[in-house]
Amino acid sequence: MLGYKKPLEGKLQLKNSNEITSQYYLRIKVEDRSGVLAEIATILGENNISIETMLQKSEDSYANLLLSTHIAKELDIQKAKTVIDNLELVQSKTVLIRIEN
Repeated sequence: MLGYKKPLEGKLQLKNSNEITSQYYLRIKVEDRSGVLAEIATILGENNISIETMLQKSEDSYANLLLSTHIAKELDIQKAKTVIDNLELVQSKTVLIRIEN
């Protein structure tokens, strides 16, 4: 079970959040200009995160990048999210959801 070291039948013990591995969904609101997707993909790659699917929805001067990842470590995804959220081209905090695998 996601986030636990043992199945439900035994005594549950929470994993350290850095030990969790999962797929993730990210929604990132960014400026709609060239090079933005490449910058985001580079940050994810530098943190050992592989993109499984990507969809971009543009509105006026910004775009929503909708990404799902392959299985990644929570520690790596949180590091990448921090870097992404601090970029000037990002319009709002990244939405991050674990996808149970």
